[in-house]
Amino acid sequence: MNATITNISHGRVASRGRSAFGRTIHLIDIENLCGSSRVTPDQVAEARERYEEAVPNVLSDQVIVASSTGNLFSSSQGWPGARLLARDGKNGADICLAEVIVEENVMGRFETAFVASGDGDLAPFVAFMAAKGMNTVVVSRTDRLSRSMRMAAHKCILLEPKLQERA
Repeated sequence: MNATITNISHGRVASRGRSAFGRTIHLIDIENLCGSSRVTPDQVAEARERYEEAVPNVLSDQVIVASSTGNLFSSSQGWPGARLLARDGKNGADICLAEVIVEENVMGRFETAFVASGDGDLAPFVAFMAAKGMNTVVVSRTDRLSRSMRMAAHKCILLEPKLQERA
């Protein structure tokens, strides 16, 4: 079961007439979504399935999965068709996703951004997109969502841990 939190203070901003045509981008920190710094292809595939159950996805959406270089193969096997980014070091996946937001005109090309990470390091970028008129949705495991990330987005979708993960 998934829970949804809507931030009342960040109600959906009306479209500014951008040429985004309702397109959606999905920015995935796969290690955060899996809840592990070392992931297997099966863990990535399971995270993808849980994500896709909670989030509507259409063929025109762009999906970007970021990880450390050590998890690149698992990401490619578990989330086929996604654009893959990798960087080692502290917050490597977050840096990759932040670079996409800043350097690739995300706000001019997309109407909605789903950010699958609870890391507070991405919160300023999510808040920036929201302030510029993008509809922002954070998707996170309940045990990984930072307060700053929760407050930055218009909406949060929380993925409950599976029963064996809780034990």
